[in-house]
Amino acid sequence: MSVPSPTTKHRIELTPQALPPAVPTSVDELKIPYVILENLMLKQLSAYPKSDVLQLTQLMAIGSHMVEDLLAGLRKKSLVEVFQAESSSYYTQQQSGHVRYGLSEAGMYQADLAFKKDAYLGPAPVSLDDYQAMVEAQDVRANYITRADVTYAMRDVYGAERMIATLGPAINSGRALLLYGDAGTGKTYVATRLLNSLNTSVYIPYAVYAAGNIIKVFSKQHHKAVAPQGQEQSLSYKAQYDRRWVLSERPSIQVGGELTMDMLEVNHSEHNRVWMAPLQMMANNGILVIDDLGRQPVPVDTILNRWIVPMEYFFDYLALPNGQQITIPFILTLAFSTNLDPEKISDPAFLRRLGYKIEFHPLEQNEYHALWEEMAASRGLTIHPSCYDMLYQLHGLHKVGFYPCLPKDLTGISRDIIVFEEAAQIITPEILERAWQLYFTADGKGGGAR
Repeated sequence: MSVPSPTTKHRIELTPQALPPAVPTSVDELKIPYVILENLMLKQLSAYPKSDVLQLTQLMAIGSHMVEDLLAGLRKKSLVEVFQAESSSYYTQQQSGHVRYGLSEAGMYQADLAFKKDAYLGPAPVSLDDYQAMVEAQDVRANYITRADVTYAMRDVYGAERMIATLGPAINSGRALLLYGDAGTGKTYVATRLLNSLNTSVYIPYAVYAAGNIIKVFSKQHHKAVAPQGQEQSLSYKAQYDRRWVLSERPSIQVGGELTMDMLEVNHSEHNRVWMAPLQMMANNGILVIDDLGRQPVPVDTILNRWIVPMEYFFDYLALPNGQQITIPFILTLAFSTNLDPEKISDPAFLRRLGYKIEFHPLEQNEYHALWEEMAASRGLTIHPSCYDMLYQLHGLHKVGFYPCLPKDLTGISRDIIVFEEAAQIITPEILERAWQLYFTADGKGGGAR
């Protein structure tokens, strides 16, 4: 089976779905309490002593005139000191920004208090209202896709053409999905490629201010910037966008058996008191895959009940560290993946709330054969023709389906054997049988397929 080729409709570059956030020209337009900005400035000066206005402008991601106003206010409170440039030459003054700023003794004390209350250090946060408006403007349901879009997104997935007719409407609906089937049938692999069909990028804030708390949203672990920040050199506000936002690919976040309920609430680590957004907030305008449903340390009913209100009304309630509660948009594709029987692990009422239930099956033999050839070639190996007789005998003997994970895993083990034995770069029946025995347990069914 050949892999579908990209259509001419698609471009390599992603196009932002929403208009770029305008650059704020005053502190009032930031919609953030002034004291929050002052505390953030104190923390920046504590972390980066003797910074000039240009450096602080880059760190805070706000206009230089707002930085100067904040510094002037802190100086009046005797929290900031001014350090003149070491050289009096015009060139040195130009390079240094004329003066640099540092904390006074009183300023260092206030900065310590600010860090104890909130350890966030980064660009100024955006308001909850601005965040909600942007998430709604980037709703996947406002940018419907067609069969060509999904075909392009699944171009490297064998057997995908049998699911395209279901996956396309599922993405357009914006509703939750249930992906189920045997381990190794490609459920997670397909889920992580769903967003490739959208061809749009989104703006994600570094942090959001809500009811007295700064919540960090952008994470390099979960978000991928489309282009490095800070490249805009134009002095015109019209040619820029608010640098408190990052233009990124749509989020694709996956969590499996390690999922705990704490991950779905505003929380922080033991060593870092920065309040982190929950997984569903980080995944807004993208996809959140709950993998291996039924294998988490918490009961399935607890996990599923957590999503009833968000799935129904497209918003979520979050409890903040200070005891207050906020409402955030829940505009994402939520996908549950399991290799267990859905009827046995979930309540029928919950199953009815899931918009689409998609069953995954093993590959057809011709697809499986083509995938073996591709995986072997990617490792610089060839497959002896007689190998396939052995391969299909093993499948029949142990009643193992043609799972798409097997060619990748077994060619990897075969490669390890060939390198160790200093043999020719050919997978022979003998090497294949050794790889199979190493991969599966004695009954031939206990491999590491997922």
